[in-house]
Amino acid sequence: MKKILYIRRNPDRKADGTATYCNALFGMFADDADCKALPIENYPTWNIPLLKYIYKPKHLKEAIKAADIIHINGYTAFGTIQALIYSKLQHKEVVYIAHWHPFQFLSHPHLARTVFNVIFKPTIRYCAEKVVTINNEDTAYFSGFCKNVFQIRHWLTPTETTVGNTEKQTDMILFVGRIDDPVKNFQILWNLPFGKFDIHCVGRGETILRADMTQHTNISEEELTELYRKASLVVIPSKYEAFSYVALEAMSNGTPIVMSDRVRIADYLENQPGYSVFRFNDTEDFINKVNQTIGSKVDTEAINCIFSIDSIKDIYKKMYLCTIKEKS
Repeated sequence: MKKILYIRRNPDRKADGTATYCNALFGMFADDADCKALPIENYPTWNIPLLKYIYKPKHLKEAIKAADIIHINGYTAFGTIQALIYSKLQHKEVVYIAHWHPFQFLSHPHLARTVFNVIFKPTIRYCAEKVVTINNEDTAYFSGFCKNVFQIRHWLTPTETTVGNTEKQTDMILFVGRIDDPVKNFQILWNLPFGKFDIHCVGRGETILRADMTQHTNISEEELTELYRKASLVVIPSKYEAFSYVALEAMSNGTPIVMSDRVRIADYLENQPGYSVFRFNDTEDFINKVNQTIGSKVDTEAINCIFSIDSIKDIYKKMYLCTIKEKS
C-alpha cells in the first residue's frame, strides 16, 4: 500500500480552492486499500515578504518521511520549493500541481515569468516525477519541460441536499463569486438591459447594486443548490478560471451557462448542449450569448458521467501507481 501525503499552503480564508481540492482528494483515498491518504496538516510557517511563506523544517520533514508519495500543491511561494526539495532529498516520489494562472493573466506578468523560469521551473523539472494539470493550456505548457504530465479534470462531489423539485424562473440569471473581485468581472452584468432579468449574485463583496439585482451571503449548500436549480442561466464572465466549479455545479443541476473564453472547463464540454462562450469583456457578445443561451437544455446525465468522481478516482490511482518514464 502506498501512503500519500498532500502538502498545500495553510488556508487563510474560508473559500480556498487549493485546500478544497486537497480535502476532496483526501476524501477519495482516506480508506483506499492501494493508495491511502495521510491526514492533511497545517505545518508551521514563517510569513516573509516576497517569499510569501516558508515552512519551519522539522514538522514538514517528519511528515514527508512517513509517506511514499508526496503530492505537492502550490505556486509562487518559497514553501513550495522547500517541499519539492525536501521530498527529493528523502528519495520520495513527487507529484506536483501548480494551481496557477498563466503569466499573461497576472498583475506582474514579466516578473512572474522570470521568477518561475529561474527558480520554479528547474526545481519542478528536477524534483517532480509526475505533474498534474487541469486543462489543455496547462498541459501544453508543462509538457514543454516535464515528461510525465497527467491532465485530470475536476469532479462532481456527491452532496446530500434536501432540495425538492424546484421550478425554473424563466428570467433569472445567477452569478456566484465575490462581486468586488476584478478577476470575477461581475461589473459586466451592469450592461444587461435593466429590468429584463432578475439577477442574483451569491458571494461577498461590496458594490452598488441595481434594483433588479439581489445579493446572497452566508447561505447554506442547500440554499445555493436551490438557486442553481431555480436559475435559467448562470454567468461566469471571469478574467481567468483554470477550471470552474461554478460551471460544473450549474450544469449538474440542469442550468445552462455563459462563460468567457478564458474559463477552461470548456476543454471538457465539446459537443455538450447548454453552454455558450463569449469573448472576454466583449459586452455585445456577452449580451448576445445571454439571450441565446438562457433557458437552454442541459444533458445532466452526460455531465454527471464526464465528471464522475468514481471514474476520476481511477485516473488518479493509475497515475499514483504507474511506473514513470526515465528522466533525461
